[in-house]
Amino acid sequence: MQLTTALAEMLKSGRIVVSRNNVEALEIKAAEKKIDVTALDKKFVKDALSAAQDGAGKGKGPIEKSVSLLRNARDGLGLLKDAAEDLSSAGITVTLSYKGGAVVTLGSEANPKLSRFATGTKAIEVNSARKLLELGI
Repeated sequence: MQLTTALAEMLKSGRIVVSRNNVEALEIKAAEKKIDVTALDKKFVKDALSAAQDGAGKGKGPIEKSVSLLRNARDGLGLLKDAAEDLSSAGITVTLSYKGGAVVTLGSEANPKLSRFATGTKAIEVNSARKLLELGI
């Protein structure tokens, strides 16, 4: 059992709001093996992803930096795929939403169509490619 699944199993129900500079950035709700993460502040999500990517290219030239970013994206997808498949086996669903609509669903309730070919798993469903790009993911 991965850490993500262990944490999801511990979350029986509740609500958490993550804020930055007194601005609500994320709302996380848990109930009955379902976790809904709502992005309230697009800038927060973009900044968090940017910070993770910046470490990949520190002190490198443009070509080396591009190669590092591609490797990180590939490795990140592998980690996400493993976590999603683990969540699915445990019967847990995690949904990321933005502006009132689902963006990505991970785990047991994911029902991918075309995104299955891109991710290589049935456990990741891209609900809105437009919102996914808008969030910078």
